[in-house]
Amino acid sequence: MIKKLIIEKSDKLQKLPPSPVLEAERIKHSLTRRGIEVIDLGEFNPDATLRYDFVPPVDPGEFFEDANFPLMKGLKQQIVKWLEQRYGIRVNGQKEIFPYFGGKKIIYHLLLGLLNPGDKVALTDPCDPSYKIASTLVGAKWDTLPLLERNDYLPNMSVFFHAQVDSENPRSKFKILRKTGSKIAFPPAFPKIFLMNYPNNPTGAVADYAFFREVMKWAGSNNVLLINDASGNEICYDDYDPVSLLQTKGAHKLALEQFSFFHLTGIDFGFLIGDRGIISLVESVHEALGYRISKALVLSAMDILKNYTVIVRKNNPEFNRRKEVLIEGLAKLGWKAKKPKAGPFVWVNIPPKYSSVGFSRMLLRKTGVLVTPGFGFGEYGEGYVRLALNLPADQIQKALERMQKHSHVWQRRYKPKTDDE
Repeated sequence: MIKKLIIEKSDKLQKLPPSPVLEAERIKHSLTRRGIEVIDLGEFNPDATLRYDFVPPVDPGEFFEDANFPLMKGLKQQIVKWLEQRYGIRVNGQKEIFPYFGGKKIIYHLLLGLLNPGDKVALTDPCDPSYKIASTLVGAKWDTLPLLERNDYLPNMSVFFHAQVDSENPRSKFKILRKTGSKIAFPPAFPKIFLMNYPNNPTGAVADYAFFREVMKWAGSNNVLLINDASGNEICYDDYDPVSLLQTKGAHKLALEQFSFFHLTGIDFGFLIGDRGIISLVESVHEALGYRISKALVLSAMDILKNYTVIVRKNNPEFNRRKEVLIEGLAKLGWKAKKPKAGPFVWVNIPPKYSSVGFSRMLLRKTGVLVTPGFGFGEYGEGYVRLALNLPADQIQKALERMQKHSHVWQRRYKPKTDDE
């Protein structure tokens, strides 16, 4: 009789990209056991102070009672009203909106309803790791477009406009562009979906109407579904007001957009907006997997929409304080960080001669400050770390003081140049 069952991982699980976050969590627990306070600026998980003032008392029984059809209809009506007031977007509330609770799994549900094994998805690099994970789990293949600082972390869509593959030579992987002479890798078939994320995680970059019009033109010409994850839209700074992809002419029939209130409130509620046919596919996946939504969650979501203006006036200034303290402290350390216009993340160049994983590991062990290595977001994330505005300004200041105290560790290998040098 077999004493131990041996089961191998599935092929899909083996293909998942590596996650440096798991090692960071192990080090974090080791430090905590030794009595060292870890200041977590890694995975975004906003502190509870952001939601104390607007979440009403909930009847415990509402957690165990499923939301009925009239209640869900009321939530969709609230979303319709909010969209028109916030972005001037008008939609059919019952057919073009899909509310959800739990932001990561909605991407999986969406791709599960749209993709077959072998289909292609275009992603940016760096990007949220959940996009690659979801694509891999549904059996799709993904190709990436690099996001570079010199392009303000926007993909160069001229690659799509000008690059062609020699159909008579399937082995041909490159096309030399006549105007630039540059060599650009491009797959022999257009992707079925282009999944992007603005305001961007992890870089904090934002997109404008001109970029959205350009990418919409390409998507419409090549029968590609465009999806924008706008989860960071509701946190913005310095009078900047993020735009929505669906404000672009023609986007309503060619694109899908994801909105979320998790970043702003810490409550994992959001919704998809798009063509009714695509929304119906997501609903079918949701029903097939047997997910239920409690009445308490729906009531909380409705309260967020009703009190949106009050929440923004309270929470956005708080995020701005955190951002200013962090940017100022990083500048004193001599680190290069671009001030974000929206979203809860700051993208930081690390000192040379370190890998992002190695630097994050060293920083955590020496200072007790947890950050996310850029490598976890893709090849072009190497050389950076991401800091999340998880904690109040005084905690961020404390983290900066720890880093300043131990800065001699990495300055032995790297010393920022002064203006006089």
